[in-house]
Amino acid sequence: MRPENERFTDRQWQAVFDGGNNLLVSASAGSGKTTVLVRRVIEKLKSGSDIDRLLIVTFTEAAASEMKERIEKALRQSINEEGNSQLRAHYVKQLVLLPQANISTLHAFCMTVIKRFYYLIDLDPVFRLLSDETEKLLLQEEVWTQLREDYYASDDEVFFKLTENFGSDRSDEGLTDLVMRLYQFACAAPDPNAWLEKLPENYQAKEGFQNTALYQENIKPAVSAELELARVNYAKAIAMCQNEEKLLKDLELLTNQLDQVNRISTAISNDDMTALFAQMEGLDLKTNIRKKRGELAELSVSVKELQATAKESVSQVTTYFPYPEAVMNDLLAKSYDLVVKMSEVTKAFSRAYTQKKLAKGVLDFNDLEHYTLAILAAPQSPAANYYQAKFTEVMVDEYQDVNRLQEAILSYVRDNTENAGNMFMVGDVKQSIYAFRLADPTLFIEKYNSYHHEDNGRRIVLSENFRSRKEVLDFTNLVFEQLMDERVGQINYDEAAALVAGFPNFPASDAFQTELLIFEKGGKEDVKHFETRQAGEIQLTALKIKELMTQSFEIYDKEKKQMRPVEYGDIVILTPTKGNNQIIVDTFYELGIPLEITDAESYFQTTEIQTIISLLKIIDNPYNDIPLASVLRSPIVGLLEDELAQIRLQNKTGFYYEALRDYESYGTDEQLKAKIQVFLAQLESWRAFSKRNALPDLIWRLYEETAYLDYCLGLPNGIQRHANLIALVERAKNYEKSNFRGLYQFIRLIEKMQEKDLDLAEPATKSVENAVRVMTIHGSKGLEFPLVFLLDMARDINRLDFNRNYIFEEHLGAGIKYIDQMRQVSYETMPYQAIKQVRLNKAFSEEMRKLYVALTRAEQKLYLVGSYESKEKALQAWQSALTQESRILNPALRLKGSHVLLNWVGMTLMRHPDMEAIFTEAKDRSYTVESPAHFTIQWFDQEDVKNWRENYEKLENSSVATPEENLSSDITRIKERLDFIYPYEKATQTTSYQSVTEIKRVFEDPDNTQENRLDWQSNLEKQQTVNRYTAESLAVPKFVAETTQDAASVGTATHTVLQLLELTQAPTETTLEQFIAKLVANGILTTELAQEVSIPDILWFFNTPLGQELLSQPEKVHREEPFAMLQKTTTIFKDYDNSVDELLIHGIIDGYVLDDEILLYDFKTDHLWQGNEAELVNRYQGQINLYRQALTETYQRPVTKSYLIFLKGRKIISLL
Repeated sequence: MRPENERFTDRQWQAVFDGGNNLLVSASAGSGKTTVLVRRVIEKLKSGSDIDRLLIVTFTEAAASEMKERIEKALRQSINEEGNSQLRAHYVKQLVLLPQANISTLHAFCMTVIKRFYYLIDLDPVFRLLSDETEKLLLQEEVWTQLREDYYASDDEVFFKLTENFGSDRSDEGLTDLVMRLYQFACAAPDPNAWLEKLPENYQAKEGFQNTALYQENIKPAVSAELELARVNYAKAIAMCQNEEKLLKDLELLTNQLDQVNRISTAISNDDMTALFAQMEGLDLKTNIRKKRGELAELSVSVKELQATAKESVSQVTTYFPYPEAVMNDLLAKSYDLVVKMSEVTKAFSRAYTQKKLAKGVLDFNDLEHYTLAILAAPQSPAANYYQAKFTEVMVDEYQDVNRLQEAILSYVRDNTENAGNMFMVGDVKQSIYAFRLADPTLFIEKYNSYHHEDNGRRIVLSENFRSRKEVLDFTNLVFEQLMDERVGQINYDEAAALVAGFPNFPASDAFQTELLIFEKGGKEDVKHFETRQAGEIQLTALKIKELMTQSFEIYDKEKKQMRPVEYGDIVILTPTKGNNQIIVDTFYELGIPLEITDAESYFQTTEIQTIISLLKIIDNPYNDIPLASVLRSPIVGLLEDELAQIRLQNKTGFYYEALRDYESYGTDEQLKAKIQVFLAQLESWRAFSKRNALPDLIWRLYEETAYLDYCLGLPNGIQRHANLIALVERAKNYEKSNFRGLYQFIRLIEKMQEKDLDLAEPATKSVENAVRVMTIHGSKGLEFPLVFLLDMARDINRLDFNRNYIFEEHLGAGIKYIDQMRQVSYETMPYQAIKQVRLNKAFSEEMRKLYVALTRAEQKLYLVGSYESKEKALQAWQSALTQESRILNPALRLKGSHVLLNWVGMTLMRHPDMEAIFTEAKDRSYTVESPAHFTIQWFDQEDVKNWRENYEKLENSSVATPEENLSSDITRIKERLDFIYPYEKATQTTSYQSVTEIKRVFEDPDNTQENRLDWQSNLEKQQTVNRYTAESLAVPKFVAETTQDAASVGTATHTVLQLLELTQAPTETTLEQFIAKLVANGILTTELAQEVSIPDILWFFNTPLGQELLSQPEKVHREEPFAMLQKTTTIFKDYDNSVDELLIHGIIDGYVLDDEILLYDFKTDHLWQGNEAELVNRYQGQINLYRQALTETYQRPVTKSYLIFLKGRKIISLL
């Protein structure tokens, strides 16, 4: 029983003292879980236990250190307060034992186990931990290179097929990526080899795929559940219509659709695939209930919503059966050998990599866990017996982030006696956001559900929050009570999970309501002050922070127990990723807002490091065009863009280094020649030095002879830049200590890390005092801040994993796409489809939990920042919630679309009474969410933000001060600039790159230049004719200036018409003629070219199904959109043998439809006849592939349809 004078709640007290069985504490954000854990430890010690008989596992080393500090503080206090000499002596003993206590990360505990019991697995006890990611990467590459060569030498036919399926005609990097990712994924399993060996089981379908374990145990239950949901919703809709005479047609339609669903359900139940596919082929659910007016309006909306929900469930079912039965079985049969070989190769790599590590005397973190498990799991293991007898309790912090392998280790050190248990697990599954580290929240969920019954263990839920104001908690509850359940989020956000305010001292105030700041990117017509939505959102955030400071917004100081004006240090900006940090740095610097960016792994992206790495690349090989251009443009050489262009004109076809050499000999600008001569002499000197000296010595020489180190020190954020450059020398030293040598290998290592998105943290420097902090949501976990701005809420979930040719899941194994090499068609196998659905659901669930973590970081006020094209678009996205009749939103609404976080929040607010003042449509809601939460929404278009910025600047400049005040102000400003910590400055890479290695002919409209993949040698002369330096950038377009109407000019004119034509209504001959006449009048087309544009061809296109699709959704159609992306040179030029060089490719895409998936189309004005169709398709395939890649990388969504539209031939061809 909790004493009355204890500050703990009843549930916290229970969590401190309950014992006798395994205990799971589900501790919501801010509920004091660390305090409870420390108090439980102290009470164990008070009862006579020793600290070294407890195993306390934390998620990070920092958490372990904090835990020890808290325990030490509590012990010292107990020593001072204890009157009993025996107890005091016991506490002193615990203080002595504390440094050696088992309070650590699981990896540290594993190290202890291995060092004590290494002999049980015949392991050499002398080893070094392979903690450097760069060394690990080099070692893996060395092993894989040898293994791959061995397979090639063996003439293994299935291996060649595996390479073809996952690689490309240019490289086998796709196979390398597959093996590395599969190996890493398998390492999270308790037995990686066993997991890999089971992978082919899902492809054994000799008796039909319906007899596979994957189908029977996973797909069939999932499909049956969806069909049952559809049947229930159809039945509800039918019941609503039965007594309404005016709804008889609707009743008939719904009954027919339900009958179809019932037949499919019967076929699924009976495993009758013939009947199933027959029903699927004839499935017709296209017709929708129409909304009625008058007295039936409300009823028809409900019926329509039920029908839509039912159809969504059926749609989910159809995704599992994308092809006819025979095709699905054939795909499994063909894929079986590939999966067997994939498993074999990955196991071979694992064995070879393990042998290499043992030979070098190193272990990595995966080894620590696997060797520990091997030691503990051995039959009658003395190690397991030792630890089970030693530890009176095993305490695990952040249990929601444990994986299956770690769970297995813990199971061997805890008490496994029946009806007993000594595991104390604390965590919050709502904060499980480490899927990328292969954390498995289902372990927590399984215990949460089973521990409800005390014979399995006990669970305690801590829901009181002692961190945040009631306004923050009410808003968080409002959002998640409608969003999170077992389907999306993986746990029910019920009454037990809801946050309860536990800190009573916050003064009452209306100033702490959550604010949504929404940037309307579309803005007014022709107003584009911000090129990206992120730039607008960040500018809006910076201005809001400035407003808070100038208006002296007050917050409650918990230490002083009084209100005080907010400071910069009270504010944190949370971002989903680090991708926008550079824009944040630039924007805040311009406005004079001090900034500190934490947990930023962007070392290789900083300008100074990229410059030196570019210099190292050309020392290794001066024929690297892009690094050479970067160095020439940098302060090291200091050439201007015009000078770079002038050099290229000296030699238009060769490498840029050759052009540089030619200009040194034949150039006309003596000043430029002098610069080049100095640089080339330096370069030759450095190249000679690099062959005779160590890499760190070379880097130091570069610093000394270029004075680049001193130059960077004088720049904004110079201290950090200087530290970065010094750290590069240290990293070069570590590289050479790891038995690797050579400049080329060092450069290759860095490139590999960048390819795998493995960056390093910048070296720590003195932090900025009183600065706004910027960190990722992941980095903020466990922390709290008075004011929180959550940025980039319009961002979509990361869909890259769903665009690869393979996908993994810990329980379901591996799914692959089968590539038909003859047809170049990609097919998703049934395991791929099943795993993709599961992983997609998990991705949305994790994104939801990340939102929960972000909202619960705020102590006093939340600002949610996002963007839409317009307020109308926001309404369109949010109002789908209005027809929902239950508190929790339909899964179909939560599992689709982009703008995921902002859509989720917007939909939950739509049914709150406060929304009526913002959208009058909110009055028509079917369900009203009762909540004490209140919020405001502010909308800012481009002009609003621009004006706000200008008004702020005027206000800053309008104050008149005395000379002394001005001097003081100047000194303060200078000091702020000198002290400003600037940890993130991404290099601007594109300017110099565009001016040197542009392959423009590949991406000009192929009506003018029709090429697929260029032959490097045979196209050298062709390239110079399109070099960007040969014509002025603002020259009159050729199709306006020229008088002859060649085919290319007519094609370009036709594209112009199609680009500018309004899509809000179907064009007619008359409207087209009027529109083209208007283009002529405005000087966009010449009269001669206007006459050549074929109006009948354009009308033909808009009468096709594709044309009609564009007209039906004009707001989703994007036309003549530019793009730019880096590509390996070898992907463009088939004879180019340097796989390191890259080109910056840019072009303009005719059009695409942007939805959850992307439809891409491209107009052609070639003449099409029966004999040349295949030739034309082949010609354009490479171009379309690059367009698809650009769109996929830009939007993180798949391009599922691609069309070539031949206007003259009046034919539309679908490309794969």
